[in-house]
Amino acid sequence: MSTIIIENKWLKIAQLFGKTEQVVHQALQSYFNEQCQQRLNQANAKINYFSQKYQCDYETFKQGVQTDDDFLKSVETKNALWEEDAMEWEYWLEEQNKWQNQLKVILQN
Repeated sequence: MSTIIIENKWLKIAQLFGKTEQVVHQALQSYFNEQCQQRLNQANAKINYFSQKYQCDYETFKQGVQTDDDFLKSVETKNALWEEDAMEWEYWLEEQNKWQNQLKVILQN
């Protein structure tokens, strides 16, 4: 276990709400939950942007550009920089997964 230094003014306020350790634990859990939600919302917004832009989900897009020449030609015609979009799209999916997993850990404690 690590030790954290907390200013006396915050300790006094925490004591008003119950046992200090429990209050601090709940406050940190709430803060981390909120931060994860913000990051999830950001990732979801980016993923939705690309899903709307290409009118499909990432897996369909990935399979289409790898196996369907007509799909690939259509994508290339509409957006010459589609490969950059694909990398960013994949990045945001990884971020989404990372923060969903982190949120599960937070909610289990």
